Amino acid sequence: MIRINKISKINRIFIRFQSRSAKSLINQKTESLGTQNRPEASQLNKKSLQNNQYVKQAPNHDLTWSKSQQGRLDVIDKYPTRFIQKDLELQPRPYAAIDLIAKEPIRYLNHDEGNIAVCDGNRGSTLQGHPKVFINLDQPRASTCGYCGLRYAKEEYKELIESEAA
Repeated sequence: MIRINKISKINRIFIRFQSRSAKSLINQKTESLGTQNRPEASQLNKKSLQNNQYVKQAPNHDLTWSKSQQGRLDVIDKYPTRFIQKDLELQPRPYAAIDLIAKEPIRYLNHDEGNIAVCDGNRGSTLQGHPKVFINLDQPRASTCGYCGLRYAKEEYKELIESEAA
């Protein structure tokens, strides 16, 4: 008896079998799948991986965003033995926080709250937070927290800041 379950997300077929005659069926199914995401050693170079979508730095960011960060393609090219027969689709690729924090709106402080914003990285919520930072808001622009990237500005500069952003 042969039971075939197809999982479309991973594009793999898992076959459970009870007889030895099913081995030929298994070989046919695995050959038809190909090794698109499981490269051989000869395929792990910059030229072969240039157009592979799973070699991008992050799903929402193509390039590195820090001087000390190595590109994903460079790492795979430098250490190909780590990635032989590894499914590149299943390797961890977290979203780049640099793009996610840019979507966070600017936090405006009114005149009563003064010229200094205090950022602790949302420690009051369920997040871990960071050491408390005092940010000067004298200039007519959004000032950024050095730890978490949250932006703060005075309410009186809101129209100017939003007109520059548009």
